[in-house]
Amino acid sequence: LLLQSNEISSIDEDSFCSLEKLELLDLSNNILAHLSPVWFGHLFSLQHLHLQGNSYRDLGESSPFSNLRNLSSLHLGNPQFSTIRQGNFEGIALLNKLWIDGGNLNQYEPGSLKSIKMINHMIINLRSIDVFSAIVRDLLHSVIWLEVREIKLEIEKKSLVQNSTLPFRMQKLTFKDALFTDEYISRVSVLLKEITSLQELEAIDCVLEGKGAWDTKEIASSGQSFVETVSVINIMIQNFHLFLDLEGMESQINKLKRLTIASSRVFMVPCKLAKHFSSLLYLDFHDNLLVNNRLNETICEDAWPLLQTLNLSQNSLKSLKQTANSVTRLPKLINLDISQNNFGEIPDVCEWPKTLKYLNLSSTHIPKLTTCIPPTLEVLDVSANNLKEFGLQLPFLKELYLTKNQLKTLPGAAPIPNLVAMSVRRNKLNSFSREEFEGAQVGAVHLSLMECHRSLVVVLICALVFLVILVLVVVGYKYHAVWYLRMTWAWLQAKRKPKRAPPKDICYDAFVSYSENDSDWVENIMVRKLEQACPPFRLCLHKRDFVPGKWIVDNIIDSIEKSHKTLFVLSEHFVQSEWCKYELDFSHFRLFDENNDAAILVLLEPIQSKAIPKRFCKLRKIMNTKTYLEWPLEEEQQE
Repeated sequence: LLLQSNEISSIDEDSFCSLEKLELLDLSNNILAHLSPVWFGHLFSLQHLHLQGNSYRDLGESSPFSNLRNLSSLHLGNPQFSTIRQGNFEGIALLNKLWIDGGNLNQYEPGSLKSIKMINHMIINLRSIDVFSAIVRDLLHSVIWLEVREIKLEIEKKSLVQNSTLPFRMQKLTFKDALFTDEYISRVSVLLKEITSLQELEAIDCVLEGKGAWDTKEIASSGQSFVETVSVINIMIQNFHLFLDLEGMESQINKLKRLTIASSRVFMVPCKLAKHFSSLLYLDFHDNLLVNNRLNETICEDAWPLLQTLNLSQNSLKSLKQTANSVTRLPKLINLDISQNNFGEIPDVCEWPKTLKYLNLSSTHIPKLTTCIPPTLEVLDVSANNLKEFGLQLPFLKELYLTKNQLKTLPGAAPIPNLVAMSVRRNKLNSFSREEFEGAQVGAVHLSLMECHRSLVVVLICALVFLVILVLVVVGYKYHAVWYLRMTWAWLQAKRKPKRAPPKDICYDAFVSYSENDSDWVENIMVRKLEQACPPFRLCLHKRDFVPGKWIVDNIIDSIEKSHKTLFVLSEHFVQSEWCKYELDFSHFRLFDENNDAAILVLLEPIQSKAIPKRFCKLRKIMNTKTYLEWPLEEEQQE
């Protein structure tokens, strides 16, 4: 139920009481001045609740969410939201995501969030450092990923864990749109070490007022960091070219395994510092200002000794030969991304790490491919380079990406015998030759009948379906399938009606079911005698009493329902009559099944029970077990 942005100022207490199956309720961006627990009291299935952007200042004295046992995500808060009290979150045990817009949150009662036992991801917009510290202490045992936005971090003297007991659950801490100073980074580096479960730190779109003058002595003396992954994306440093070399931080980085510093105008890492990243496996420097001579300093001898993946895309590298020479110093390197650098040309020979298996050279303006490309590769991406041909010998290559080039023919199969996947979209291919497909791997492929002869397979399937339908029609006709379907429909019609019509609805003494071929005897002899008797009988005949314009089946059913008895005039013609079958069908279900004597059978001419079709099994049974009338041929017996 999406009710956002509707200027809702009040909600009746019973507005949502019937919505027990509701899973998502969005009341965001309205003008609700308070939240009532009664609104959500019957929403037992609710999983997602959005309450942000209203005008309430707090959540009340108790919990508005106490009945929401299945809640998975909760988004609340607004610019006026200022207070969180103990008990506000009672009733919530587990949350996948909790988002609090608390830019002006200045009163937080310690313990308020402790009632939530586990939160996978919590986002909080916050400016108060005191509230931040109190919230972190409450979430140490419950939140896995804490994301703090818009905070202006100041010096915090108190411990973030204080008297909290181990083990902690918090694994990841993200700062987004935050403001740091050198002093705070020094302090928070010390404080965060107390959270021994913390494995990942992330800073996105943040501002650093400083130049790296951190108190490295205090940081180093506080012990080893447990953090293994650090990501810094789009950090703004006003005087980034004056940033210090972080001497003294060596002891804090030797356990790092993954480091991302992207879109942050990095132009080098001092060799002395780089040598201490002794455990780093993954390094992402994409979208920075690295140039070749600074890269030589950044990847100096013995630097990054265990590095397996390096991303240098979107930098200012100009020489492919120098880039290759630099990364040769990485003895464990497997994956290298140097895409979106403007190399412009490619040498004939390059040196690469012998372990290199993945190389991304897409969008690097290289005009051709030479033996500079390492033969050890398993994956090569040279997309968007205006290449006109591909003729490299790469015996181990499994994946080749040639998208957005100027190729007019496919690469030869023989030089790349182990190729599994190739992308050649957006090229200028106009024909394929037999030679291009004469690879050993391609030749060993066994295509299915469907792949080789699709049209033939489709024709065969259609013919088979037609034959099956034809067989079903013949079998259905032989064994009266249509009759059984009609009989089922009559039964369904009958089942919808009450067992017996009320006495006031009975209009006739008997409904007469007969064949049109027997109408002369029925109308001129039987009906005339019965309707002129004393007292007279009132009979229902289809010719005379059916309602014009009404469906025939409904007329039959209604007439039998409104009659005390049903009189069947049986003859050879009756058994062959289509509508007599319907009348008999209905009476099968509504009369014979009730074990009453509402049916009267009159044999106008002798019929052997064996002559009656097998599908009229109940009629045959009645003729064999119950008394019926026979119309005699002698005139003296007819009266």
